[in-house]
Amino acid sequence: MITSRQFVVMFTAAHLVAATAARAEVLKSMKLCAAQQLCPSYELILTPPDGWVLEPKASAENNVQIMVPKGTNYATVEPMIYVQVFYKRDKQQTLADFALASNARWIEANPKAKITSLPAIERVNGKPAFLRFAFDNPGKAQQAYEVGALGADSDKDGNDFVLDVVMTGNSKAALERADAAYTAFLKAH
Repeated sequence: MITSRQFVVMFTAAHLVAATAARAEVLKSMKLCAAQQLCPSYELILTPPDGWVLEPKASAENNVQIMVPKGTNYATVEPMIYVQVFYKRDKQQTLADFALASNARWIEANPKAKITSLPAIERVNGKPAFLRFAFDNPGKAQQAYEVGALGADSDKDGNDFVLDVVMTGNSKAALERADAAYTAFLKAH
C-alpha cells in the first residue's frame, strides 16, 4: 500500500522527469555579422559523446558547433561531428520535407554527390526521431563522406528549429570508427 507521502514524492518525481524531457535544447543569441549588424545565432545545448570534446575556436570561426575526439584538434582530425541549428520559419513544413529540400539543394550544388536514406535514430528525450542520410561527395575532398541527421527541437520560448548533425570525414573507415559516438550523441539529443 502506498502512503500519501510516497504518492506525493512519486508524483513530484514524475513531473520533474517529464519537465526535464521537454526542456528546451536550443539557445538563441545575437552575434556580429556582415556589415557590422547583429544577427540571430542558434546553438544546441549539447554534451559531446564520451571521448569527444567541443572545439570552441573552430566552432566560432565556422559558425557551427564542432566536436572532435579528445587529444585531436580541428586542423588534423578525421572524422569530426558538427551541429548546425536552423530556425524553422515554415511551421507547416515537416522534417521529411525539410530534408527533401535540403538534400535537393546539396545535389544541385554538388552534382556528383549521392545521397542514401539510412534508418532513423530514436531519441531518449521523447522528441521526434532524427532522419539520417549518407552522403558520398566525390567532388569535395574535405567532405568526401558524411552521415547527416536532421531533427526537430525548440527553445524555451517554444520556437521551432531544425538540427543538422553531421559526421564528416575523408574515408568511410573514419566514419565507421566514430559511428558509435555519433549514434549515442543523436540518441541523447
